[in-house]
Amino acid sequence: MVLSLASACFPFSTGSLQWQIRSDKKLTAQKIAFLNADLPSTKANQRPNIIILMADDLGKYEVSAYEGVNHIATPHIDQIGAEGVVFESAYVTSPTCAPSRAGILTGRLQNRYGFETQIMEFYPKNTPEYLIGKHLTNTGSFVLNTKPSYPREWQVHRQGIPQTEINLAELLKKYDYVTGITGKWHLGSSHKGVPWKRGFDHHYGFNGAFSWYTPKKSYPGIVNYEHQYFSAQFQWKTGRNADGAITEKGKTIKEEQYLTFAIRDRAIDFIEANRDTSFFLYCTFSAPHIPFQAPQAYYDKYAHIEDDNKRVYYAMISALDDAVGSIHQRLKDLGLEENTIIYFISDNGGATYTGATDNGPLKGGKLNQFEGGINVPFMMKWAGHVPAGLRYQHPVSSMDIFTTSVLNIDGGELPGDRVYDGKNLLPYLTNQIEGEPHPQLYWRADHVWAMRDGDFKLIMSVRDGWAELYNLKTDRSEQFNIKDQMPELFDKLYDMHQNWQEANLPEKPLWPRLMDYRCVINGVEYLFPV
Repeated sequence: MVLSLASACFPFSTGSLQWQIRSDKKLTAQKIAFLNADLPSTKANQRPNIIILMADDLGKYEVSAYEGVNHIATPHIDQIGAEGVVFESAYVTSPTCAPSRAGILTGRLQNRYGFETQIMEFYPKNTPEYLIGKHLTNTGSFVLNTKPSYPREWQVHRQGIPQTEINLAELLKKYDYVTGITGKWHLGSSHKGVPWKRGFDHHYGFNGAFSWYTPKKSYPGIVNYEHQYFSAQFQWKTGRNADGAITEKGKTIKEEQYLTFAIRDRAIDFIEANRDTSFFLYCTFSAPHIPFQAPQAYYDKYAHIEDDNKRVYYAMISALDDAVGSIHQRLKDLGLEENTIIYFISDNGGATYTGATDNGPLKGGKLNQFEGGINVPFMMKWAGHVPAGLRYQHPVSSMDIFTTSVLNIDGGELPGDRVYDGKNLLPYLTNQIEGEPHPQLYWRADHVWAMRDGDFKLIMSVRDGWAELYNLKTDRSEQFNIKDQMPELFDKLYDMHQNWQEANLPEKPLWPRLMDYRCVINGVEYLFPV
């Protein structure tokens, strides 16, 4: 009521014209030309099926394929790595959902096209509304930007992967793939930004950041754990409304099945329906993202866990693991195993603010660029092509999924009009190429910069004035800041990062950051852009 009154009294946004999201006509024309260009003759039997199985907020050390995990078992996820490769040092391009997914699906660091921070559904409309919200709303650890911007509603609605970008589904359509998504999208909800307008033939899921796992908050056979912090309460109240609605190609449906299993079953249906053609399946589970809801049978498996928060969380992960196993097994049953590349990855690290995980032994978690937020579980299998049981040690990137997939299609090629950051991993995994796919990796989110150069990791805030340097080979937990001991290396990495930004990134992102996330790690307070 108070916010509505403020908007009525002060209806105009200030300075919002700078946040108009315009399409680059030249780049759009180049995209269209590439996708419509004639192909060289290709062989259908040399177009492998491609499946991306994605978890949401699953920490690396909630997967039992990684050394030291004994509090939970994920045998079906582990099986993908056991029959292919487990990446020991895999990174996503952002510690938050939407930017990370944009990097995965385009094969390009999302900063290159202005997708720097999280998609936001709401912004204050003006200064009075901002001030009222700031002082009357308890946002907990989420701190509103001290220099707010006020994009207009139509500008907010356009947030997502720009139309100039070529996502993996759009590119694979060029090679006669049938494409499908089951699960979370979170890459745009405008009429041009939804999956069925961005290259996907088949769609089931929800367009936003979250949805309930059940049609109602209280549901038979489901155990809930309700967190009290700001964002969790918003999600419990929103439920399956707005972008949390479950849809099939634009039509809202009522889904009675537990969402993890509904996503699983739609994925299996898609595989079965397209078994005789080349297909791309983007299966994006919402588990174990909040709200925490788990089937009773899985909850009962963890009766020995006294902390009910962790018990529901582990139950959700076990349900996810079984869903992954069902998809993998059905692929085998259909005889498609040898002609299918399967990836399993999480979009970012575990959400430590839930209290259900601490990402140990890694520092930090979701929303920050410490290892716990960007070093994720990642596995790949391609029977007969990727050596089974491989544990790959060099750093790899989630963007490699795009490039590896495209360049292992007969006649597959990348557009030549833009820079691709992903690498084709197959030659590295089979020792055809020596060395590391990524000697350097870069991250930027507003005022926070990070990079990895060999064994060394730089992370800093150019706004808040803190800077840290770590040797990940000897200190994977990022406990010992060696900045003062190695000032020359720090200066070198700082200059490298600054030069990289100047050479590769636009002057500003496509939309403004709304808030920072405040976290305290080892007694030190940090603010990270959301």
